[in-house]
Amino acid sequence: MSELKSSYEIALARIKGMGIDESTSLTEEQKQRIAEIKRECEAKSAEKKILLNGTEELAEELRRLEIRRDEKIQAIYQDSPANRK
Repeated sequence: MSELKSSYEIALARIKGMGIDESTSLTEEQKQRIAEIKRECEAKSAEKKILLNGTEELAEELRRLEIRRDEKIQAIYQDSPANRK
């Protein structure tokens, strides 16, 4: 039986999977941009759930949105002050 993970542990696993150092520091502007990206993704996900409710396309569309969100966030982390050395 697999062990249940907290949201924090899942987020850390995602960060590591994206090749991002946990200790990477972000500017306040970058943190705000990440929050904005997450809000936009949540809004688009809600829209897709309404429009595609009960269709086979829904899971694929949600996966695409998550991938785009993760790519945008990864780009911000890669542009963080710690990575500009």
